[in-house]
Order: sequence, then structure tokens, then C-alpha cells
Amino acid sequence: MNDQDLSLAKTLGELRTLLFCDLFRQDGKGGWGHFMFHFFRNPGYRYVALFRICQFLRQSKLRKFTLYFPMLYWFQRVSTIYGVRVPLTCRIGPGFYLAHWGCIWVNPGVTVGKNLTLTQGVTLGRASRGPTSGVPTLGDNVYVGPGACVSGTVKIGNHALISANSVVLQDVPENGVVIGVPARLFSTSGSESYVTNTI
Repeated sequence: MNDQDLSLAKTLGELRTLLFCDLFRQDGKGGWGHFMFHFFRNPGYRYVALFRICQFLRQSKLRKFTLYFPMLYWFQRVSTIYGVRVPLTCRIGPGFYLAHWGCIWVNPGVTVGKNLTLTQGVTLGRASRGPTSGVPTLGDNVYVGPGACVSGTVKIGNHALISANSVVLQDVPENGVVIGVPARLFSTSGSESYVTNTI
């Protein structure tokens, strides 16, 4: 996969790569045995894996009608049970990690780089009017803390950290740490130690 296609698997090999990249974020390990362990024991990883599989099946003509709808039903069911809503139209790079799940909402048009970490209560939403109407774009190695909201056509730089309960309405620079309502730049120490087991 090239840099432009890292967020969407088009072959079984690319799907395996995405699944294992997401798996590595859990504890720095890989392999099918480890995949099965986390898929059946870890709700956060199960959700991410079903998200990847359904994205793959959704655009696969050969597999769509035999596997897509049962998998989509399973994905939608766990979405409701876990309180996580990440639509299949989102483009999220490899290394997607739900550190804590529940009350998470991501707009269908959001685009994210690799090694995204989301926690409980996060919203990546759309602003419907004003100069920043639209949806956010997040770079690589971004950490979004509990209860944080990112709204509008803001750009979140690589290695940025959004602190708990912050409301982000403007761009965040690379390595920026923002906090508050509305969020303000607090430091440039970045997301190091918050985003671990990166790929």
C-alpha cells in the first residue's frame, strides 16, 4: 500500500496488514494467535477489526454479497453495544487504537493519519456553518483525550495531543498540546508516551 491508500484495504494482503498494524498498537505483538485473542477478548480491538473488515468487503465486488451484510450487521450491533460510531466512509490510517471505548462519535467525512488513539467520550464532528464549516483532518500519532471534541475544518498536526474535555475549534500545530474550552496551545511536548506501540 502506498501512503495515499494506507487507510483502505483493497486486497486480502492489505487487509491483513491493516489488521496487524492495529493489533500491534494493543501491546506491541502480532500474529494470528494474538489476533484471535484480542478479537474475542478485547472489545476495542474487535470494533476496529470489524471496521476494517467491513470497509474491505464494502468495496469488494466478489465478496460483498456473501459476507458483507452479515459482517455489517455484526459491526452495527457492536457499535450500538459499545457506544462507538465510526462510519465506514472514514479514512483512518493503520495503527487505529481505541484506548477506552464508549460515547465515541466520528463524522463520516473525517480523514486521519496513522497511529490514532481515541479515548472515551470523544467527538470528531462537523461544523455546519461559519468560516470553519466542515470536518477535521488529523495527522499521524494524534492522541485525543477523554471527553474531547474537535469540530470544523481544523487541521490537527502530527504528534498532537488534545487534552481531556477540550473543545478544539482551530488548527493544532505539530507536537502541539492543547487544553481548555476553547482549546489553547499549552505546550509543544507532543503526544510522546501517550501514543505507544506505533507502527
